[in-house]
Amino acid sequence: MSGALLSVRNLTVRHLGSGRELVRGLSFTVEPGGATILLGQSGSGKTMTCRAILGLLNRRSFSVSGDIRLGGLNLLNLSERDRKAIYGKRIALVPQNPMTALDPSVRILTQMARILKRPGETRALLRGRCESALYTAGLDDIGRVLRSRPYELSGGMLQRVIIAIALETGSELIIADEPTTAIDAVHRDLTIDELNRLRDVHRAVLMVTHDFQSARRMGGDVVVMLDGKAVERGELNSVIASPRAAYTLELLAASDLTRRDDRA
Repeated sequence: MSGALLSVRNLTVRHLGSGRELVRGLSFTVEPGGATILLGQSGSGKTMTCRAILGLLNRRSFSVSGDIRLGGLNLLNLSERDRKAIYGKRIALVPQNPMTALDPSVRILTQMARILKRPGETRALLRGRCESALYTAGLDDIGRVLRSRPYELSGGMLQRVIIAIALETGSELIIADEPTTAIDAVHRDLTIDELNRLRDVHRAVLMVTHDFQSARRMGGDVVVMLDGKAVERGELNSVIASPRAAYTLELLAASDLTRRDDRA
């Protein structure tokens, strides 16, 4: 669609050493304020797709072809200077393990300040923005959170710190790569709820998951992936109600979603 924030067309990622195509002819869009979910088991190409969008693939090891556009901007043809203006600003990443994205030895306020500080901004104003972002991301006892080092907080709290940073950067697109894998069911639901709050302020979300339970809580559109290809796509609830691909049926059975609905 012409109004898409992110448009991926015929994306193919090949490992140069083996010649294997890890992503094959993949196409999808993410609308402003919308959500698109890449769903599939490990090795299906979901994370590789996100790494291609984020420009994180080593060109000595991988070839990337196709078309990836943020608005009208072709992300595959960016100069290094233009990349710095896009990644971390217009596009933000919520990683699978937030501990790897944060320095475990440095206090949360210091790390947020390094990312969010504006030229000439006072420490008081910067701290106020950090506090406001953490509050919007659903955190309580914000003073303690800012004083803490990452190892002193739970995985769910760290995910919300990352979401708070993404919120305050003003990023148009949030890429969430298996954001609930390392946390319990309660914090899983809270994390997805916070991602949906970003949609309420017109940020778009591209979420990677292997679980229909998490996908259903997020809502939006889904692209079911197997061996680097899309085997089914559509509006999430429609896919759940009438899956066409055998692989989609297997994922639904594994998530126990159909049986949970029958018991409701």
